[in-house]
Amino acid sequence: MSWVGLRYKGVEVLTPEEWNKVLDALNDLHGRLKGGLATFTGDGVTDTFEVEHGLGAAPSAALAGKGAPGLPDIDYWEADESYIYVTFKSPPEDGASVKVWWIAMK
Repeated sequence: MSWVGLRYKGVEVLTPEEWNKVLDALNDLHGRLKGGLATFTGDGVTDTFEVEHGLGAAPSAALAGKGAPGLPDIDYWEADESYIYVTFKSPPEDGASVKVWWIAMK
């Protein structure tokens, strides 16, 4: 059984009640789950980048990762009501395209 109370049905058509459960679950996620790819330019000094998540509240869960090759490893990330702060182990090079994928849920 799935997290929305449905059982695998193979190629069978869902009943109206089952479709309603799916739609209710998707509507519940809408507005609570956001993500994207944030892009910055490295300056050789800055090791922490602020990604605006737009949830209007501190997320209950957040993930971030490198979205471009050649970047230093990410040391850690943390989030507050407005941003996910992504800190690299060392500053990306001056002029480097710094891309960070992220997902946050409240």
